[in-house]
Amino acid sequence: MPTGTQPSIIGGGDATETYSFMVALHNGRGGSLVSAQWIVTAHHCGDASQGRIGSTDNGSGGEVGQIDNVITDPGTDLTMMHLTQPSQQAPVRMAQSNPAEGTTARLLGWGRTSWPSCQTPSTLQEIDLTVLASSACADGGGGAGDVCISGHQAHSACHGDSGGPAIVGSSGSWTLVGETHGPGDNGGECATSTLYTGIAQHLDWINQQIGSQPSARR
Repeated sequence: MPTGTQPSIIGGGDATETYSFMVALHNGRGGSLVSAQWIVTAHHCGDASQGRIGSTDNGSGGEVGQIDNVITDPGTDLTMMHLTQPSQQAPVRMAQSNPAEGTTARLLGWGRTSWPSCQTPSTLQEIDLTVLASSACADGGGGAGDVCISGHQAHSACHGDSGGPAIVGSSGSWTLVGETHGPGDNGGECATSTLYTGIAQHLDWINQQIGSQPSARR
């Protein structure tokens, strides 16, 4: 979330599978591997020098990649981080359109598992919630191209999940539809709906970065 508030998962459970594309950034935020050398995350998560890719434990396993470049889509919270070497993990497919209202979406992250207490897991958490109309997150700053996910006191994203994915599909066949931006209403922090920056609306820009050579680090 912006202004220092970072969403995590309340009411979820330990990951039921290893998500090859899931990234634990060294600064405590999340991200998604979308190509061999590029991670999608949130601009408000700040810079990170490395990320652990493809592990359900944020402190061990998977593959550690070094980050040498950070590029943000101007005027948005969408950032891409470039890896110095190609990852051997499988990237996630990106959505070409937003999921329909009522679709089940899975949220992933290592954020707070309760609110307002501050319990943080080392094991990746997941929760299945529901896609709402984009307008349901308008109070949180969402637009028509963003993805709004349901949430309440007992089941929600929360501090620590920022930059991580909302995905749709099933085991072994997931599609990235959004990256965690913040609460869906302007008075919430956790235990509320969650606004995800829509991937589909930025797909051309993302693919442009993937196809380009990394520029000097900002």
